[in-house]
Amino acid sequence: MPCNVDIWVDDDPGYFAVYIDKRLITDEGAASLQAVLRQHIKGWQRLDETFVYRTLRAITG
Repeated sequence: MPCNVDIWVDDDPGYFAVYIDKRLITDEGAASLQAVLRQHIKGWQRLDETFVYRTLRAITG
């Protein structure tokens, strides 16, 4: 995984992907996460970059 993390989210204009290290999730857990994300995709809203970067800086320092 990039930057030696266990979970990585890739939010590009054409798709949204969540990568999770295999050690952390079961097949059933992955299927459940996929179902939740698919159910809520219609309400997904992309935030403006300024807000996102401020939030990331607040969380990561």
